[in-house]
Amino acid sequence: MATAAVRKKKARSKTAVSILVVDDEPMIRDMLEQYLGLQGFRVRSAQGGAEALALVAQHPPQMIILDMYMPGMNGIELLGELRARRYKGGVIALTASQDEKLLQEALDLGSVDILGKPVDLERLSLAIQVSLAFGV
Repeated sequence: MATAAVRKKKARSKTAVSILVVDDEPMIRDMLEQYLGLQGFRVRSAQGGAEALALVAQHPPQMIILDMYMPGMNGIELLGELRARRYKGGVIALTASQDEKLLQEALDLGSVDILGKPVDLERLSLAIQVSLAFGV
């Protein structure tokens, strides 16, 4: 009985948390949107930088899951623009790259974590929980 109440409270506390998934790959974007939705988060998605900036301007999410390699505006450029516009929420970067310069740029721009692709969903959940717990 107590565990059901804890689960219900946990689900309610997550419902207020909004996440924006930004990835040009529809399969990854859809998978993350579904997975995070099932975790109780409010999820929106964008396929690129311009769309993401418009969504953030309308309703800033508490967390952004951001692919680093996208056509047009890449993840580093988008993250730089978000910071220039004073976006204060957390950003978790996704990349298949091992490019240390890129990874360092993402950290310098305030990414709270960098996860490899393919995405480990349990690791992503943990990164989100830790970021939210520390108020990032």
